[in-house]
Amino acid sequence: MYLIFNTYGHCEMAAHEAPALSGDQYCLEADFDDARPFAWSNGETVWFSDTPPPGHLHQLHNGKWVLPDDAAAQQLRAAKSAKLQQLNAAAQDYIDAAAETDKLPAFEVQTWPLQAVEVKVWAADNAAPTPVLDGIAAARGVPVEQLRAAALRKTLAYEALTASIAGQRQALQAKIEAAKTTAALDKIVIAFTAPEAI
Repeated sequence: MYLIFNTYGHCEMAAHEAPALSGDQYCLEADFDDARPFAWSNGETVWFSDTPPPGHLHQLHNGKWVLPDDAAAQQLRAAKSAKLQQLNAAAQDYIDAAAETDKLPAFEVQTWPLQAVEVKVWAADNAAPTPVLDGIAAARGVPVEQLRAAALRKTLAYEALTASIAGQRQALQAKIEAAKTTAALDKIVIAFTAPEAI
């Protein structure tokens, strides 16, 4: 019987004839045991078990599935990477919901930096031109002074929001990167709080 193993040494299938293999598979001949259908190999010898492996990094030693020390480190790295992706997505989702950017078209949100620059320069010098804000005010049919005041208020609130969430995200990232075990990693709660209102 031909047993086909993946890159982690776990048997994926058995065949009566030598099969075509993908780049990360290898094949060994061995007598298959229906009573012990789960197999693991180090590339030379095949061992069998009646229980499935707990995870893809586990190996069979003395009839028991064990997680080698280097595999535990690899598992921790993978868990950290997944947790960081979760953290980044949660931070972005928080900003989108808090600033309601998820309710606006992307092109409009992309004008925010232009509006912010204009209104901050205008706040320092009321004679400074604000062509983007002027155009928006004219198209909306609202007084430009009213729009400038609202834009300044929203700019300061958005800057405070993004600074606070960025800092909280970076603090959580540092905790994730410092975790020594998957148990410690699991205890890290991804949550954000809004900054105090301006």
